[in-house]
Amino acid sequence: MKAFQLLLTVLTAAAHGQSFHRGRCAQPPVQEDFDVKKYMGTWYEIEKLPAAFEAGRCNQAAYSLRPDGTVRVLNAELLSNGKRNTIEGVARVKNSSQPAILDVSFFKGVPDDPYWVLSTDYQSYALVYSCTDYFLFHVDFAWILSRTRALTEDAVSRLHDTLSSAGVKVSRLTASNQTGCDPTGGVLAQEVSFPKANQISYIAASYVKSLESAGARVVPVMINQTPEEYKKLFNSINGVLFPGGGANITSSGYQRAAKVFYDLAIEANERGDYFPVWGTCLGYEQLTVLTSGKDLLSLTNTSGVPLPLNFLHEAKDSRIFKGFPAELLQDLASEPLTANAHKWSIAVSTHNSNKELNNFYKVISTNTDGATEFVSTVEAYDYPIYGVQWHPEKNPFEWRRHYIPHSPSAIQASFYTADFFVNEAKKSSHRFESLEEEAKALIYNYSPVHTESTGVFEQIYFF
Repeated sequence: MKAFQLLLTVLTAAAHGQSFHRGRCAQPPVQEDFDVKKYMGTWYEIEKLPAAFEAGRCNQAAYSLRPDGTVRVLNAELLSNGKRNTIEGVARVKNSSQPAILDVSFFKGVPDDPYWVLSTDYQSYALVYSCTDYFLFHVDFAWILSRTRALTEDAVSRLHDTLSSAGVKVSRLTASNQTGCDPTGGVLAQEVSFPKANQISYIAASYVKSLESAGARVVPVMINQTPEEYKKLFNSINGVLFPGGGANITSSGYQRAAKVFYDLAIEANERGDYFPVWGTCLGYEQLTVLTSGKDLLSLTNTSGVPLPLNFLHEAKDSRIFKGFPAELLQDLASEPLTANAHKWSIAVSTHNSNKELNNFYKVISTNTDGATEFVSTVEAYDYPIYGVQWHPEKNPFEWRRHYIPHSPSAIQASFYTADFFVNEAKKSSHRFESLEEEAKALIYNYSPVHTESTGVFEQIYFF
């Protein structure tokens, strides 16, 4: 039985493309006086010896002590489709006199894997080695880990030296992709109707909260910047949201910035550089102008009404709603769960008769004010560009208008929408040139203001 298990392990390793090396495993020294408790927490993979079982990016491991003294291991990675892939295992110290030597198990009936901590300072770096002998050969793995998604070159160089002294060829190490793991979403600001000192433009805080609720950090996209500044920011963030509001969509700072990001997104996606764009209400209306080159909006009686979505046949294959639970989709189709706060809309007849719009966007849902059927949800056929005429962000975060639904299904719809867009942003590999530059750009540098009771929004960021 043991021989069969060994053969199965060898064949599995070979099938997965793991390379065998002549000779037996090295026996490198491990961390002295290793403290398991200090080692607990999250570690990010910086470099590794190739491992076929790691198929994605943003690889990380989270360790936590269990009541029985063993260690819970939760490995996670981000797949190319934006979904998170995880596997859970258990690690055990083999000998209490050598706590840095552990065995890890992920599957019952499969031999444990060695997990040797060669070096760590607990706070910034760790070096892990794993090796298993197979007759006259061995298969080894190694990971350089960090408490953050980056590690200094000096630290990496020192860990390379440690591996080299253990007989491991550091030339086999590959850098792990830690880009787009903690996505940053840009939200476009727009002009204030009656500007004051230090209050020239604004972003409603509900858009920020919506993206943050789905795991993204937000960067304000200021109006009236230079094309060069916009391009640099475009290459730093992982997606952009054009929010609702009252800006002019044919001539304003909002419009000009939106056009720059729209054009950059088209160019980037055409060369395989994934970058999603989302437009809500005014943002969707802006997208139609950018795509068609015309203002094709029609007046509708939709200023302050909750509506159910009239899903078209195309909705069943849509990217936006693909991950929504079936019960939630039924609620969206039968209950007034979407807040509408717009006077202008794209009539379905206008969309269908305009070549640019009809060829670029797939209509997913429509609505009507009783006289005009208008488009309420679209997604581009060939680009990650999306638009909704309704307001997903209002349901959980805005409370001042009677037409905003707050039912459990309404809240759930908002979070699934935000989750979709943030998962799209995770597919982008853009990132800031440095953590310092990123920190300066984040909206955490600004404080939202609680507005007067007569205002539309609960909180606003002013710039």
